[in-house]
Amino acid sequence: MASTPHPTRRKKTVVGAAALAAGAAVLGVFATAQAADATPTARHTAHAARTPYVINHYGEENADKGHAERSPKNLVLSEFTSIGGVHWKQWGTKKAVGTGKVTGSWCLDTCLDKPLKATVTLSDPKNVHGRQVFSSFTLKLAGKPGTYDVEDLHGKRPLATS
Repeated sequence: MASTPHPTRRKKTVVGAAALAAGAAVLGVFATAQAADATPTARHTAHAARTPYVINHYGEENADKGHAERSPKNLVLSEFTSIGGVHWKQWGTKKAVGTGKVTGSWCLDTCLDKPLKATVTLSDPKNVHGRQVFSSFTLKLAGKPGTYDVEDLHGKRPLATS
């Protein structure tokens, strides 16, 4: 005599299959979420690889050869001008913008003891020895336009790249 499936067994099988399908759906959502989370990391890594450095000659150990850095706290802009205590508002693939305190050989009588507030913009990245580095800077003093007549304050200036 052929046996007919028991109704309780059929319900358990259907419920079990539904639970299995729901579990697979949750795992699919989890795997998709994991892949989505991985994408920004990959993008961040690729972005970091393209984000330029600045060649910094700050400090005795870097005075001769310079050191490639991103977002340095102190930065030598030229043989005449440095900026310290820099707070970088932006450090991107095309430019970097920060504010800090400037000193220079052109203002030693006034700015040695009281550095001048300024905004620095690094720009014009170029490839040097296989590495992207910013090659220009623009420096704007806060509240003192025209006070000092020095080349480093007159538009875009070259930045050391080695």
